Amino acid sequence: MKYRIGAGSKLVVQARSGVHDTSTTWSAVTGEVEADPETFGETAATAVLTIDMTQFDAGDWLKNRKLRKDFDLDGHPRATFTLTSLPDIMPTADGPFRVTAHGVLAWRGHSVPLVVKGNGVLEPRRLRAVGTCELDIRQLGLAAPRFLLWKVEDVVMVAVTLEGTPA
Repeated sequence: MKYRIGAGSKLVVQARSGVHDTSTTWSAVTGEVEADPETFGETAATAVLTIDMTQFDAGDWLKNRKLRKDFDLDGHPRATFTLTSLPDIMPTADGPFRVTAHGVLAWRGHSVPLVVKGNGVLEPRRLRAVGTCELDIRQLGLAAPRFLLWKVEDVVMVAVTLEGTPA
């Protein structure tokens, strides 16, 4: 069964620093997931997600401007995550599942393997999944930006929320 990922889906990146953490939300996450609710965990699932990197909010116009410029978001407007495997799927007693998802993030000419741990619900009428992982932005050819007097760390926490409906 195919699910269309769209409204309600988002990617939140938290950059840590010794002074002040910064969260940025990308709200334009789209894509397609193919998985069978009846055999999920026994048969393969596929997913390709696209993030519009130009649709984000870091909390204020100065941070937004700095990120857009430092990361050349207009020059690199799309990032793609492709699921490669789900080696660890554990159903829970009340219906949701816990999962470890392996995939590849492609952006700015780089491909970075990621391991996302999370949970979700897969039903014939909906897909909802949330997960987190760490990402070293140096693997994407980036350096952590400085915001006024502080520099954030190069390793960020990524939290993803996927909402899907049958395609």
